[in-house]
Amino acid sequence: MRSFIMFKDGQKIILISILGGISLWIIDALIDSFIFSKGSFWSMIWLNDGHELYMRSLFLVSFIIFGFLIARFVARRQSLENSRIAAEKALHESGERLRSLMESVEDSIYMVDAEYKYLFMNRKHLERLGLTEKDYIGRSYIDFHSPEETNDFVESVNRVIKTSNTVRNEYFSRRDKRYFLRTFSPVKNADARTVAVTVVSKDVNDLKSMEEKLRNLTLTDDLTGLYNRRGFFTMVESLLKLARRYKRSVFLLYADMDGLKEINDVLGHHEGDQAIIDTANIIKATFRETDIVARIGGDEFVVIPIADKREDAEIVAARFKERVMAHNNISGRAYKLSISAGMSCYDPNDPQSIDDLLTQAEKLMYEEKMLKQKTG
Repeated sequence: MRSFIMFKDGQKIILISILGGISLWIIDALIDSFIFSKGSFWSMIWLNDGHELYMRSLFLVSFIIFGFLIARFVARRQSLENSRIAAEKALHESGERLRSLMESVEDSIYMVDAEYKYLFMNRKHLERLGLTEKDYIGRSYIDFHSPEETNDFVESVNRVIKTSNTVRNEYFSRRDKRYFLRTFSPVKNADARTVAVTVVSKDVNDLKSMEEKLRNLTLTDDLTGLYNRRGFFTMVESLLKLARRYKRSVFLLYADMDGLKEINDVLGHHEGDQAIIDTANIIKATFRETDIVARIGGDEFVVIPIADKREDAEIVAARFKERVMAHNNISGRAYKLSISAGMSCYDPNDPQSIDDLLTQAEKLMYEEKMLKQKTG
């Protein structure tokens, strides 16, 4: 009995069919021996009657073939069932590995349906929102975010559902006060229709800060903190495009320090650097943060004040010179700051390049410098 249990189902069926055929042979022999009195039981089993032998053999072979066919069918069903169980096990293990991976990463991963309701949040995102797994079930994105943030999120989700394409965007989280790169990916059903969206939110704040630092290094002057020449041209190009589009005037003030070489020669370059810093600080104090202020050379500064009229720009320029004089009265330096300046104007009706504006303002600045030298 123990050995029989160890047989596979197909082998059991074949064995049963053989035993069934043999049993039928024996039963037929009993019937012939005891009911029809054709002879002894043993003689009926080993009879030499060709017709009886043919019929019994036919039944025996039929039982064996039938058993073999059933065994094949059962074996195939068993194989399919084993494959299904193995596939379900592999899928379950794969799902567990995927879930374990999503729980272990430091990126926020979550899934929403077409109505922006949460279907899943990993550990990291739960921590960011201060929630437990039960808190987000049936809740929508807007339940945890501002209307402005929700509008941007909804726009991205709708685009993924409509196009089934992946969407990426940079996002500043007001809650975390950090920048994140979000990747929206489609989740499709059996009909290849996008029914949900998976979002992976990666913290890129450090990278963003590094980019900003690198940008500042390329656009700002190390000594004064003002825009350098590259930064100035970068900002002005955009400003002139706006001025051309909206028919607005732009004024450019070109300022040059007088006597910086003498300060360096007599008092040293350290004191010369200090004179440059003092001039930059006076410019910062005179003009607004919205004005473009740059150091484009060793002792050359450029300012583009936000002004509608030339009179307004000239008033600010005059105020700058007054502050230079006030600085000289209280600085206690061994020298006095002196600034020569010239102003040019961008006319939207007669557009000029930034180089033309610089040339015009520089020419006026040199005229003032020469006048100072003549008058002593």
